[in-house]
Amino acid sequence: MIKVLTIFGTRPEVIKLYPLIEELKEDKDFDTKILNTGQHKEMVNELLNIFNINPDFSLNIMEEKQSLEHITKGVLDGVGKILNEEKFDIVIVQGDTTTTFVSSLTSFYHKIPVGHVEAGLRTNNIYYPFPEEMNRILTDKLSTLDFAPTENAKNNLIKEGVDESKIFVTGNTIVDAIQKISNFNVNFNLNLPDDKKIITVTAHRRESWENGLSRIGNAIKKLSKIYKDIFFVIPIHKNPVVREKIIPILSGVDNVLITEPLDYINFVHLMKKSFLILSDSGGVQEEVPTLNKPLLLLRNETERPEAVKAGFVRIVGTDEDKIFENVKDIIDNGWKPISNYNPFGDGKASERIKKIIKEYFYGSI
Repeated sequence: MIKVLTIFGTRPEVIKLYPLIEELKEDKDFDTKILNTGQHKEMVNELLNIFNINPDFSLNIMEEKQSLEHITKGVLDGVGKILNEEKFDIVIVQGDTTTTFVSSLTSFYHKIPVGHVEAGLRTNNIYYPFPEEMNRILTDKLSTLDFAPTENAKNNLIKEGVDESKIFVTGNTIVDAIQKISNFNVNFNLNLPDDKKIITVTAHRRESWENGLSRIGNAIKKLSKIYKDIFFVIPIHKNPVVREKIIPILSGVDNVLITEPLDYINFVHLMKKSFLILSDSGGVQEEVPTLNKPLLLLRNETERPEAVKAGFVRIVGTDEDKIFENVKDIIDNGWKPISNYNPFGDGKASERIKKIIKEYFYGSI
């Protein structure tokens, strides 16, 4: 039996690991344990309840306005303690969070193989997004098995000298997750106007904290005054810095709703009801092809160029005028993707990853 420790600490990690956790738990060849570092708390706990995931270990490291140093030390100490107490054959991590990188580093210290779900994403700028770009580079270097979601991600790894024999193109588990979620019952808890088109907006990136968030807020305020038939919904991030930048600009605007973060089921439902999405989220870039929605990316670079190439995403950054003009263009002229092909896969990534792990330990099966 293969003893697996799956580690997460943030909402995106839970969403993308959920279908893989289910796949592993259903297979008698795996003894699957789950560790929640607690890098994020409220949003992760909501998902654990929705997905019926019960972690075997919880570190609860989160504190208000936590620094990267605090997260790093908490994960390093906590994961190290668990790996000292219990032996695992492989550790599974996902994406580019500090939880992901530090868990991989700790596993390396214990000489435990690491499987990295969503390997090979790159902007080729180590400070954008920060610290995620460096987290994913280092995690890929530390991993034994790199599960690349696309051929482009695989090529990024090969260019960096990663041994091709450890790279596997699987598709992205976000497609698996959304397909599963489509069967869930939805108790939508937002009262949206029936006579207005919906634009959903999310923004939280550290590199936008100084001026970018204010520019995004100003662009939305300008648009809201001109397009009274548009209703903007902003599920605002829990981070107090984000709130301090956005809320003063947009509070009290009639056709702008600032709401607490939605649980993932409701957020997917909101995106389905929207005719346009503005976001700096990595996950949303992957979700829009499955939902067949346009996205204006509030970042200057992307590690997911496949969505741009397919016509689902336009990069607009945090330039106030560029945001305004692109929203205006889609409102006035509409939008159509270049292709209906989903560049992130067919919903079978988790099944492929499980099979690869089996073959790694058991040989060809």
